[in-house]
Amino acid sequence: QRKFPDPDPTACAAHRWRFAKKIKPVPSLKGYINVGGIKPNGQTPKFYKEAQIARVEDSDEWTILLDGRPIVTEDRYRLHVPNATIASAIAMEWDMQGEYVKPFVMPMMSLAATAIDVDRQKIIAKLLSYMDTDSICYRVKSPLGLARMQKKFLDPIIKYFREEHGLEIYTTEGINPITQPAETKLKLAQFIEDTNKWELAVLKSVAEVGYSTLLAIAVVHRKMTIKTAYNAAMAERLYQVRKWGEVKGPYGHGIELEYPRLHIASGITFLDMLDSDYAPFGKVHDPSKGKDSAKNKLSKNKK
Repeated sequence: QRKFPDPDPTACAAHRWRFAKKIKPVPSLKGYINVGGIKPNGQTPKFYKEAQIARVEDSDEWTILLDGRPIVTEDRYRLHVPNATIASAIAMEWDMQGEYVKPFVMPMMSLAATAIDVDRQKIIAKLLSYMDTDSICYRVKSPLGLARMQKKFLDPIIKYFREEHGLEIYTTEGINPITQPAETKLKLAQFIEDTNKWELAVLKSVAEVGYSTLLAIAVVHRKMTIKTAYNAAMAERLYQVRKWGEVKGPYGHGIELEYPRLHIASGITFLDMLDSDYAPFGKVHDPSKGKDSAKNKLSKNKK
């Protein structure tokens, strides 16, 4: 398997988020809240009263505070996000928790933590491994209704890569295996390498629920709406529901249909917020009203 060299981090100043500074985890958890201690099954009692946001000192980044204490990720890195809009959205997720903290209904928080903690090269290698089994490229002849839905929802993605990037994307019927052209793989690999860490987190999330790297790249290229991305990812399941009806109840279609919608919608919204320059809509922390100064807690990461 060919290894792709790391791009030169000084090649383009516009990609300032692509290559983050080498940071270290906090040496001590004193004064911080480590989200790694929160149970993923939603059984951790709510342990705070209020979520706020604050600008990181001497930086354009923002962070989230729970009762004045900054959050660190599971790997003990400070939760610093690129703008106040994303910080406000994450703070709202924390504020909306009820008696228990439920991480599975905090998609913005999950994306931000993934972007910070993730092993970039492992994720890129995993995404590249999907290319010959990408769900967008596997079609059916029958039933005719599903074949029509696939053509309607999936063909625009193939068309985007063919017409705007000149890539040849092979498709097949049934489960006959295909191998995409080497030139196509190289170009798609470069698309993934060109993402910043926030975009890579979205790419990973969408690819996993849609079983498609092509779909995820199109989303990160801002070529898909929530509706078109969801329809492409869920074409077969949507056909089954339309034909046979939706099964209600705990063993029905609810989670199967809504879990991908949650991740696709939150991913596209996260990208919109990444591109935004809105004023913060979350509660901004005022250090003068607390016992602890935010100055020390929000100091920038040191090498």
